[in-house]
Amino acid sequence: MGLSAKMKITLLALLSLFLTNNASAEDTLASVFRPRIGLGTGTMGYYGEIQNYQKSFTPTVNKIGGLVYVNAPFTRFFNVEMMASYGKVASNERSLYRNLNFESRIRSLSLNLYYNFWPMVNYKTGKFNPFVGVGITSLEFLSKTDLYDRQGRMYHYWSDGSIRSLAETDPNASDALYLYRDYDYETDLRSLDADGLGKYREQSFGFPFTAGMEFHLSPRWDFRLATTWTLTLTDLIDNISPAGTGVRQGDNSKDRLLFTYVSLSYDLQLPDKDTQGDEEGIEFFADWDTNDWDKDGVIDALDDCPGTPLEAKVDSSGCPLDSDQDGVPDFLDDEKSTPLGNYVDEFGVTITEEQFQRHLELYYDSTGYLQEFTEIRTVVNSGKADKHYRKDPLADVTGKNYVIVMGAESKDITANDLHKFLGFADFQTVVKNDTVYYIMGEYNSIQDAVAAKTELEKLGIEVENVATNNTVHNIINPVDSSIISKVENINKEEGYEGPDLALEETTYMVQIGAFSKPVDVDKVFPNTDNVYFAAGKDGITRYYTGKYDNWDDAKKMQDEMHARGYPKAFVVAYEKGERITLKEAGVKTEQLPSNYDETKEIETFVDPKGENPLDNTDGSNETDTTSTNTSNIINGINMDNVRYRVKLGTYEGEIPIEVFNIYSSIGGIKTVKNFDGSTSYYSRQFNTEEERDAAIKEYESYELVGLLPTTEYDGEFYTPEEFKQLLGQ
Repeated sequence: MGLSAKMKITLLALLSLFLTNNASAEDTLASVFRPRIGLGTGTMGYYGEIQNYQKSFTPTVNKIGGLVYVNAPFTRFFNVEMMASYGKVASNERSLYRNLNFESRIRSLSLNLYYNFWPMVNYKTGKFNPFVGVGITSLEFLSKTDLYDRQGRMYHYWSDGSIRSLAETDPNASDALYLYRDYDYETDLRSLDADGLGKYREQSFGFPFTAGMEFHLSPRWDFRLATTWTLTLTDLIDNISPAGTGVRQGDNSKDRLLFTYVSLSYDLQLPDKDTQGDEEGIEFFADWDTNDWDKDGVIDALDDCPGTPLEAKVDSSGCPLDSDQDGVPDFLDDEKSTPLGNYVDEFGVTITEEQFQRHLELYYDSTGYLQEFTEIRTVVNSGKADKHYRKDPLADVTGKNYVIVMGAESKDITANDLHKFLGFADFQTVVKNDTVYYIMGEYNSIQDAVAAKTELEKLGIEVENVATNNTVHNIINPVDSSIISKVENINKEEGYEGPDLALEETTYMVQIGAFSKPVDVDKVFPNTDNVYFAAGKDGITRYYTGKYDNWDDAKKMQDEMHARGYPKAFVVAYEKGERITLKEAGVKTEQLPSNYDETKEIETFVDPKGENPLDNTDGSNETDTTSTNTSNIINGINMDNVRYRVKLGTYEGEIPIEVFNIYSSIGGIKTVKNFDGSTSYYSRQFNTEEERDAAIKEYESYELVGLLPTTEYDGEFYTPEEFKQLLGQ
């Protein structure tokens, strides 16, 4: 029987529609059938016998966990996923009825089937879709409980709510100590075997049920927010089960887990071979223009933050890193690990409640009583960073600059001979908490600071690092070595010339004290500005104030210090880094003190007269024997220059704190770096062997062992036997 024309047209239309839909379905399938890999984090909670489902007790402790998964869509609506997760659960029950606690490490591997609610949103333009899923999981658990404190004392819970070291019924209960839980879960519950279950399997299966939402950030990136409720087949995660008796008896329900997480996934599908660049053609354009104007390693075509300062480390988009996400990039941040959500100032330092309260009082003060009539400026950052920076970001920042750190050490033990740097006009000594920093210069530009460092190294001066100096919060932070190397290369390429580091022709300072052991500047020299100090080769730490280019200003400071109770303060002069006498500095005879004696002034020099402390050549320690008392020379050794010390010990790295405290009590410690990287510690100098040997007996009373008598000559240390050989005896 033949078909009518109308029927033929209808069949052709249906066939065409079917083929069109089928082709569309195949295209859609091709676009969604691709694996994705995801990484996430979340919190894991527990529901079981302990805490009785949280009724009337402290809530279950949620612990941070992590997960990784591979997801493969096989239709528009369904996708299968393999997920591995890791987390911890904990619970603490405290009541008059019982006191139980545990913490368990949970590791699981699950296979899930998800259904995407695509019909609920526009497939082509939708930016999100809800989904549900079900699966099967294999999980391992390792459960422990907290029964003892850090001193190994068992917890005993008393009826008055306290925790003590003895049971309430103990005959010596009156001697019981109050204890506090340390929440260190140290006792393995399976090994404890409180219910006679033996070594049961710490593995089980479960059925996870998931619901969540996925947000499509881009064709490749998806963000997921989801919750998984897992019904396990074990009742032993909390170690409470029907096998227990008394307060440890559980019910017949299995333990349950709730994992709420966020994740980010990436589509692993490779781009088409015919595609060049991304959808906007940026990567294709970047192949032709590789300029990097701000020299951050990200070319301009791909740089989301043009003009990034040289000292900033950047991400793949060329924007400065902000590790703690406080809105202040790392290169400006003086508090590198600010807790998330804290308000910070312009330096990235958390604003305290007291500071907030102070500003609130000033804001509401209409009387002016609280006002200091000075500008008080607080910049509050809440986590949103600006993408635009100027080349020298510290130029307009008050209270922060770059400095060159020559050395740093403990306040109590002076280890470095930094006296030689006093001839530099911008040499300073600053104390930050328990550390003394010897610094030079104040620079707003990282290029200036690095260029100055390079110039110092050309002079043969060893520089420790370049750092930021925050005078508001009293913080010195070293600049990352990779940034220093980067700026050094840029300065070299650009021929950048740093600041002039030439020594002042003549610099005057006032020496206000000299001590064999470092002192507290604030206590010994109160209300004295710009006190700086350094230890010399003789182990003496000298303290100075003021730096002047003329005698008159230095003399005024000397007179002021005399009037303030420092009668021994006197003016010293430097020329091109070398200590000179006041006469050599050009001070007129009538200006000098009436009792001035140039010979006695030379005796106060740390370095021998005529020896430049910055000269590191081999001939720097040569002695002019033409004026030496030859009667006290043995085998070429001038015995007048021989000193005696006690070698206290040698350590690699930091010395133990108890030894450090003993050395601090002894005072006058000299440290010497050895070729193997270790550090040897020597006592102060003694003029005779008898004095040294008496000191050994004194030091033995500090319970120091391994003390060795040592002879020092010309900067070298010898055992008594070695020095006798040197003398030819």
